[in-house]
Amino acid sequence: MPGVIGLLIDDPKRLTRELAEQQIEDVHIGMLAHVFASCDATLAKASFALDLAIEWMASGDSMRRRCGFLLLYELSKDGKNKALDDMFFHEYIDRIQNEIHNEDNWVRDAMNTALMGIGKRNVGLNTAAIRAARVIGPVTIDYGDDNRCQPVDVLKHLTSDYLKKKFGE
Repeated sequence: MPGVIGLLIDDPKRLTRELAEQQIEDVHIGMLAHVFASCDATLAKASFALDLAIEWMASGDSMRRRCGFLLLYELSKDGKNKALDDMFFHEYIDRIQNEIHNEDNWVRDAMNTALMGIGKRNVGLNTAAIRAARVIGPVTIDYGDDNRCQPVDVLKHLTSDYLKKKFGE
């Protein structure tokens, strides 16, 4: 369990890829993946976060894919990183649209979250994410016995009055 505690206290400047790979092995408990890779996570602030997200989203391991898409969500909030241009995000919007319904349960949840984050970035990505969300339609995610949990309604978030105001519509 020491890796799990590290998720909360790591210094992003001292975090290494090797340590992140060790810690992900401990991320098998429910929503712990969100703490590890999103929710203003330390990992998303590490210098190698983008490379790791790309690598993990392509992984054969569903937990790595899940964390990769959650990292993508967190990285979508970063307006300063020049590598995170609209072209980069359009590729992932297309991938999410084409693959979400064929993914593992928790990866679908992470992809849904990533699509929402990308669509909040700017008006162009918002338009593309809304289009994808309409094509995707409802996303089924099994949250187990907790009937209170529902998948994020990406379309509702991306067409909210808040975002319309933010984008000057």
